[in-house]
Amino acid sequence: MEMILGLLTDLLVWVVLIALLLFSVWNYRYGFLRASRLALLLLLLAGGIYILFHNSMILVYSVPAACLMIFLSFLVPISRKTKMIVDSDTRHDERDITFARHRLKPGSADYKDYYERHPEKVENDKKTRNLPGLCAERSSFFNRLNAAATGASFFLLGSLRNAVDGPVSEIKHASPEAITNFLRALSKHYGACCFGTAKINSKHYYSHVGRGEGQYGSEIPAVHSYAIVIGSEMKPGFTGTAPLSPEVVEVGRRYVDCAVRAIEIAAVVRSMGYSAKAHIDGNYKVVVPLVANEAKIGGFGWSNLFLTKKYGPRVRYSVVTTDMEIPAAEGIPPDFIPFCSICRKCAVNCPSRSINPKKPDKINADRCYMYWNSVGTDCGKCIAVCPMGHPWGPLKSLALRSATGAHLLKTLDDAFYGKKPESLKLSSWMGN
Repeated sequence: MEMILGLLTDLLVWVVLIALLLFSVWNYRYGFLRASRLALLLLLLAGGIYILFHNSMILVYSVPAACLMIFLSFLVPISRKTKMIVDSDTRHDERDITFARHRLKPGSADYKDYYERHPEKVENDKKTRNLPGLCAERSSFFNRLNAAATGASFFLLGSLRNAVDGPVSEIKHASPEAITNFLRALSKHYGACCFGTAKINSKHYYSHVGRGEGQYGSEIPAVHSYAIVIGSEMKPGFTGTAPLSPEVVEVGRRYVDCAVRAIEIAAVVRSMGYSAKAHIDGNYKVVVPLVANEAKIGGFGWSNLFLTKKYGPRVRYSVVTTDMEIPAAEGIPPDFIPFCSICRKCAVNCPSRSINPKKPDKINADRCYMYWNSVGTDCGKCIAVCPMGHPWGPLKSLALRSATGAHLLKTLDDAFYGKKPESLKLSSWMGN
């Protein structure tokens, strides 16, 4: 019995030591020096204790016993009292989102029409227009080179709008299942971090055009009933700089990546004999988070950001809608809100105090957007601090099911990354 316990103890200790080493290397690679150093310190401490007490009965019996107690504590389920309702039959009007309103030109017919219908938004939107703006020279975090790089990404996105749709082959060359399996593998080969499929309906579409192609204010028909979601991971070393300018460079780059993938995939589908259209940043006709949720890729967090278990909120998305009968994703999307109700790190760290710390999905989007236009970036602090975006591996799954796991993840994340972490500084080639 003692021999078995000894072998089990050795295995557990080595698993912990290797995990700490990998964790330290990952964080050092992306510039999280605090987390890297703390992991290395724990590695040395645990290794020293192991060497000192190796083959000691104290270690042989205490380590398995501690692991058993920890395992049992994880069996306590997390409270599901705090919930967020996602399903709704009400379609969202794209004209109401801050990006669309900011594009309205004072004095134009569209400007007059919108604010006659929404006079309560006039004063706030005037204040926002008087601010420097995203990547603007007078903004707080302006960096000329980073602003140019961000502008280049969104210039390219605008140029890609003419490629989101095209002619459809008159011959259907393969079954929807075969095409979907091919596209899943192709998407992975292209570098997409997420790929999901869903059956959609009118509630997943915006009701009226607010920006992008089409006549402003015209109704958006729900043309297609199936969708493919493509995601591109934002690198943590860049998101960790939020709200400084490298973060917005990364955002623009990842929107381009997933836009290109969506355009390519839509073109493949059309060449196989099915109608397909890509929906990319600045030209979405669908509400992307709702479609991604339907595709079971992830779920909504406290700040209403869309999260995945592997990457947290560090993903940008594009969508392909089609008439091809794609096999829909099965299962239930993860429920992040019970963990978020314990964490709330996004609300604590929000520079503009736009995230309600008491209720999920109560976001002051106008205040958030005003902050963007003041500092010149899209902030991203809520993305940077989210524990789900950090490399906690299986602990993240435990945190979604177990109260102990949730509290442990929150405590560890605060310890390794800081309760209120400072913005990372990148190497000298990219100013902050």
